[in-house]
Amino acid sequence: MHDSASPSPSSPDPQSPSGPAPGPGDENTVGAEDARQIVGAVIAWYNRQLLLARRSDDQQRLDELTRQRQKCVEDQARLQDAGPEEITRIADFYTGRLTELEASEPPAEA
Repeated sequence: MHDSASPSPSSPDPQSPSGPAPGPGDENTVGAEDARQIVGAVIAWYNRQLLLARRSDDQQRLDELTRQRQKCVEDQARLQDAGPEEITRIADFYTGRLTELEASEPPAEA
């Protein structure tokens, strides 16, 4: 007897964290939600740096970080209406940007 509460082995799990399946012929397609998370990680980096700049009273750095963060927020909002190519472009850019930003940080103190 089949338990209707558990999905059958052949049906996909709707709660699966693996995200949307790639489109036909494009295994590197990035979903809008994945891209939002990537941009969100960069925004979070800027938020942390803004806090540090406020604490150090570095107005020039604060202004620059605020401008950069605003660009991220605008790109994240553009994802809502973006097509697959634009979503992939934004995700790729911010993946690289996050890597650069994290590499520029001094090591955390223990």
